[in-house]
Amino acid sequence: MSSAPAGRKTRPVLQLAKPGEHERAEGADCRMVVQEFNTLVALYRELVISVGEISVDCPSLRAEMQKTRTKGCEMARTAHQKLSAISGPEDGEIHPEICRLFIQLQCCLEMYLTEMLKSVCLLESLQLHRRGKDSALKLESRKEESSDVPILEETSSSPVEQQTHCLVTTDIENIERDMTEMKNLLSKLRETMPLPLKNQDDSSLLNLTPYPLVRQRKRRFFGLCCLVSS
Repeated sequence: MSSAPAGRKTRPVLQLAKPGEHERAEGADCRMVVQEFNTLVALYRELVISVGEISVDCPSLRAEMQKTRTKGCEMARTAHQKLSAISGPEDGEIHPEICRLFIQLQCCLEMYLTEMLKSVCLLESLQLHRRGKDSALKLESRKEESSDVPILEETSSSPVEQQTHCLVTTDIENIERDMTEMKNLLSKLRETMPLPLKNQDDSSLLNLTPYPLVRQRKRRFFGLCCLVSS
């Protein structure tokens, strides 16, 4: 009776459990970062929607978009680094949690790129709308002053308008720069994906079966927040 407890004490139970605990800790850390990036993508999407609801430039909104976008890009890089470090063997079985995180990060990056493209289009449309409105006001003012003065004469903008145009143009250029960086990161993510995920095309990434990887009835991960309908 006394030999059994002694035998259990000599077995390296703690040593065998350490790698699993370490992997679980890494997985939890990576999951937290991916979820944080997911949240930032959703927040950026709400800001883009707000831009679409206004007809005049809003510097505070653009500043908030820039702040969120910068933090989102940083979180995306961190998530990619952490996920790549725990992806495991390429040709072996992958844990379903790692598989899910890879898919979620890819979907979030795709949505992030889509929202950045939308923000560029909306900011450019605001530029055109403002210039068109300013031109219309100038034409009306000239018509009231004198009908003999050439209408197309003096098209220069005020210093405030020029500064606003310059700031918005800079924001657009920064967004396009971040888009290029995120596209490169998305390509790297696809390259570092485990082999079973690499063999899937984009349309079937969400139809992967859980570990072990065998053919079963297709199922989708409806719990993902960042999904791209296209």
